[in-house]
Amino acid sequence: MSNPIAICYASAGSDMIVNSIEAMCSIWPDSIRFCAGYDDYVLGTEDGRSVLFEAMGFEEALPSRDNSAFQNLLIGLDNTNGLVQQKLEEARLAEARVTIAYRRHLESDLSYPQERYHLSLLNRQYEDTK
Repeated sequence: MSNPIAICYASAGSDMIVNSIEAMCSIWPDSIRFCAGYDDYVLGTEDGRSVLFEAMGFEEALPSRDNSAFQNLLIGLDNTNGLVQQKLEEARLAEARVTIAYRRHLESDLSYPQERYHLSLLNRQYEDTK
């Protein structure tokens, strides 16, 4: 059987991709979770959780698909409510590591991510509300 997300990429079908970001840090009581768009989603994770991801505008530039040892994922998040900046600054001041899980689900099956990247936050930059 073929990979469902590869079929989605290759076709003009009606399935929609739901992109999500979960940021985790040892000093936070809970991770922060966002999904792209206007609707909140309950999404399954690779460790068997089903959790709420809040809708937020964000942009991403995915790493190239190669075998290099160092790859970057660039993410631009809406920060109009200030939550993202507040949480990242808490982690920075505590010198705590922030890890990010970037996941892609198909709307037809939100129980498990079709693609996922786990990364460490290396840098942050704030511009206006982004």
